[in-house]
Amino acid sequence: MRPRDIRRREVSDLSQELVRLREEMFHQRFRGQSEEKVDRGLVRKHRRDIARIHTVLRERSLGINKDLEAEAGRGK
Repeated sequence: MRPRDIRRREVSDLSQELVRLREEMFHQRFRGQSEEKVDRGLVRKHRRDIARIHTVLRERSLGINKDLEAEAGRGK
């Protein structure tokens, strides 16, 4: 998931995505402990997506929005 795509989504959508990613990561780890074949790259990808979402949510709470300001500048 790209940061630009994350920034375009609503806060409620992002919080639902966080819950979905955490649940999926939990299930992947659980499958790994039960000796099923698990794609470890998927866990890493989810962990990074969660960090990106947290970063965007924090930017919004502080009033920082770099990408959208840059895009607005390009359109002029």
